[in-house]
Amino acid sequence: MYSFGIVLLELFSGKSPTDECFSGGISIRRWMHSALKEKTVEAIDPELVSLILHDDPSEGPNNLQLYCVDAIVGVAISCTSDNPDERIGIRDAVSQLKASRDSLLNHSDRTSAAHANSYLNVSIK
Repeated sequence: MYSFGIVLLELFSGKSPTDECFSGGISIRRWMHSALKEKTVEAIDPELVSLILHDDPSEGPNNLQLYCVDAIVGVAISCTSDNPDERIGIRDAVSQLKASRDSLLNHSDRTSAAHANSYLNVSIK
């Protein structure tokens, strides 16, 4: 589960765990966890944020896609807990990811859902 969580963190941050910005006890997990607590998009890959907000930061506060990213990063953080006994299992991770996907698709209008589906064209069974 740990590796799965790290891959999610890499995908959504756009950074590698070996990035030079992670030094002095700071890891990709700690950096993303801190950003998640502060509800900041600064840790999210700027290209992804640009796609989500359509280059309009005023869309941010109520953007369902950002809530979805927040939920996915939360799953990643849960998968990478320092204590292996505290990590969520694969079934819980998949369940939470499906719920996030479904929330995004169910609360969007048809145009937004079609647009989101093109980004979320991942089959989780």
